[in-house]
Amino acid sequence: MRLALCLGYVVSCFFIALLPDKTKAETAKEPHSKILKLLLKKTPKPNYGAPVPKLITGRVVLQSDQTTTGVKGVSISDGYSVVKTDVNGAYELTPHQSAVFINITRPSGYEIQGDWYKPLAPQVDFELKQTTDDENDYIFVHVTDTHVSTSSRSVEGLSEFVQEVNALSPKPRFVVNSGDLLNLHKALVSSPASGHASFRNYVGIMNHLTMPYYNVAGDHTDSSYRLKEFPRGDHRCAKPMYWEYLGPHFFSFEYGKIHFMSVDYGYHLGQIQNLVNGQKLEYPTLEVQPVHAEWMKQDMSHRSPGTFVVTTSEADLAKHCPGFLEMAQQNDVRLQLVGDDHVVANKRRPVPYRTGGALAGCWWNPKAHQLCPDLSPQGYLIYRVKGEQMDYFYKGLGQRIAIVSHRMGAPWTARVEIQAHLVQPQPNETLEYSVNGTDWKPMHKIGQPFYRALFTANIDSTSLPEGHLQFDVRSTATREVHSRKFVVANNSGPLEFQDDALLEFSVGKANSNAKNRKVNSGKVEVLFNNKIVGELTPNLVEDYSFPIKASNLGVANTLSFRFLETGDAMSLGSPVLKFQGKVFRDPRDEAIRRVRTGHWGASAADWGGFLTGNPDSLDETPFQRQQNRFCFVLNDTE
Repeated sequence: MRLALCLGYVVSCFFIALLPDKTKAETAKEPHSKILKLLLKKTPKPNYGAPVPKLITGRVVLQSDQTTTGVKGVSISDGYSVVKTDVNGAYELTPHQSAVFINITRPSGYEIQGDWYKPLAPQVDFELKQTTDDENDYIFVHVTDTHVSTSSRSVEGLSEFVQEVNALSPKPRFVVNSGDLLNLHKALVSSPASGHASFRNYVGIMNHLTMPYYNVAGDHTDSSYRLKEFPRGDHRCAKPMYWEYLGPHFFSFEYGKIHFMSVDYGYHLGQIQNLVNGQKLEYPTLEVQPVHAEWMKQDMSHRSPGTFVVTTSEADLAKHCPGFLEMAQQNDVRLQLVGDDHVVANKRRPVPYRTGGALAGCWWNPKAHQLCPDLSPQGYLIYRVKGEQMDYFYKGLGQRIAIVSHRMGAPWTARVEIQAHLVQPQPNETLEYSVNGTDWKPMHKIGQPFYRALFTANIDSTSLPEGHLQFDVRSTATREVHSRKFVVANNSGPLEFQDDALLEFSVGKANSNAKNRKVNSGKVEVLFNNKIVGELTPNLVEDYSFPIKASNLGVANTLSFRFLETGDAMSLGSPVLKFQGKVFRDPRDEAIRRVRTGHWGASAADWGGFLTGNPDSLDETPFQRQQNRFCFVLNDTE
């Protein structure tokens, strides 16, 4: 993918700007963190081949001061149905013939002593211990898409993540991983041996966490192990290896006022055949099957009084679980923690969901610079829960500084305010900034939300030259420097260009991987450098081309749209400005295209595009980003 032509200095700094929130040391090949030695633990295993008991009974007890008492109202499940313990802590459950485990739902205020799941047996007991931790105010981590394999990059990255989380203070209470734990092939063509090696790497490193971790079995985590016993068509197909290392793939636990539910939506039913390199391969059916949808209903309805539900799954359950919206309405489901898309985004749905980026970034391909398709760094979300309030921020792996306002490539006009945060600052540590890489000025501290200090800088962009600008933020204690590329676009001092240009883009086209294909409902005015250069026809899928007069060109040029109908929106193919035989693109578009081709190859450069207009009407995807203003920087030396 070609970069837009720009001044020599900007060309040299563009590649640094493509690595937002990366230190200069890391850019210059910083040594990898220490790989943790695999810490493997014995886990309960299914009793393959043993008859399923007709009835399972047991007790949930609390040991205290050498006395044993039963605990009432605790949920016990086999992954298909849920029962509650009585006043004596006793329960009876008739297991499903497909069940392999019996497990307990951790109740708020208690810790489980020993294993939280066990193989089926006529009698299964569980023991609890009261916790002294305050569950009304706590922190947890949401990580997703770890894609661990035998690749050294994945093992190094997961080790770094575990060491970072263990070093956080106060310590998170638990970690949730919402899918694609491993990087096995979806069509189950990976060997059982590679599956074991990947699982050993994953659990062996995650076991170093000094807090519990909970998992979602994503479609890249399914294995060809034990296919003879659980063939395609069996809803348990490809799950045995997950069971043996991590336990049930449908379960719940409670913490404070939240009932967390883990849902696996991938099934190998032999129903989907994809042609890959001339060979038909069976891919998973991504829909929660009735037996597990029934478990979800029971599990939600058996939650403790006063709790609300947060689900963890690989993707939006409203799309992948029949009846989920009805369940959510009846059982106070407030949020879904999801992954799969490798972007950081909040989705506006009847049941909102938040996509947690990707710890992997793209560590199987260094050409992607370890960035996600939306230019987020590889990383994870950190949540603070106070009662029913949930606050969060995204942390880049190995990064303490992040620029949290103004996206990459955003235009600066007049006076701008830039915000950045510093995670777990040292005593007297602050941030400073530079717009030329040499002169540093202090940023002003404006707040201290959990885990981090927030800083701001107010800059008069009219004093800066038009065009590309690299904005640097630096720690006063560690000299860690983070950069982001912006565009100064004040339309001041335009050059005397002699040639006209041509603006081109498409509206509502069926570009590859463009899930949103939306045309404008009403008339839209096209503004180039804030001057109307044309209009878009309502309800028309179209390729547009607008001539731009030389007199309307400057070093930094902007494209925007004025919607004349309230709430209107549309999907765009990547806009380009053709000038003097060259093609110029928006800087963010250039960066996204570079990372996209790193992930998926050269054919991915033109996948997707942008969403423009009312942000509440169209949700972002990995291939379509929300953006209402575009910049084209022309070379002023030619």
